[in-house]
Amino acid sequence: MSDVPLKRWVVRKRTMFSLLVPLVFVIFARPTATLLATGVALVVIGELIRVWAAGCISKNAELACKGPFAHVRNPLYLGSLFIGAAYCVMSGLWWSVPVSVVMYWFFYWGTIVNEEEHLRGVLGDAYLTYCQAVPRLLPRLSPYQWDGQPFSWERVWYNREYQSIIGVALFTAAFFIKWLLVLQHVVR
Repeated sequence: MSDVPLKRWVVRKRTMFSLLVPLVFVIFARPTATLLATGVALVVIGELIRVWAAGCISKNAELACKGPFAHVRNPLYLGSLFIGAAYCVMSGLWWSVPVSVVMYWFFYWGTIVNEEEHLRGVLGDAYLTYCQAVPRLLPRLSPYQWDGQPFSWERVWYNREYQSIIGVALFTAAFFIKWLLVLQHVVR
């Protein structure tokens, strides 16, 4: 990802692709009650992680080290990974997994690397020390100790996490509707 125009494109387009890919999954989905229940559990876990992270971060203002950031440097993307896995499960499509892995790697991994470069420039040595202690995406069990912002519902709102909540709720509802349509087709 050393090509600057490609980096910018990846960062700008990740939201579009994170909406289009699940939409394709919904269209071709063959959900079952068990797959939906498992997917909903993963969606809830993913969105709870994202809300917790959104409530603990003041972007570009200070180093976020509290809450989920004490365990993993990118909890918002970890939450998105759970949500993406939920969509794969709810779809019942085996090919959704490799598609999601490629999409996540290309769009989110590129964004993570880009954001880390930016944060090194903005936060300097404190960020480098934090990076040495806290993993990128697989959480550490013991928290990294550092003073920082406690959780705030105002920050959740300010960081616009409500948009993710609405999107996740709509896609989850779409999988349920698809399940009902598939169920009706099977009953006939």
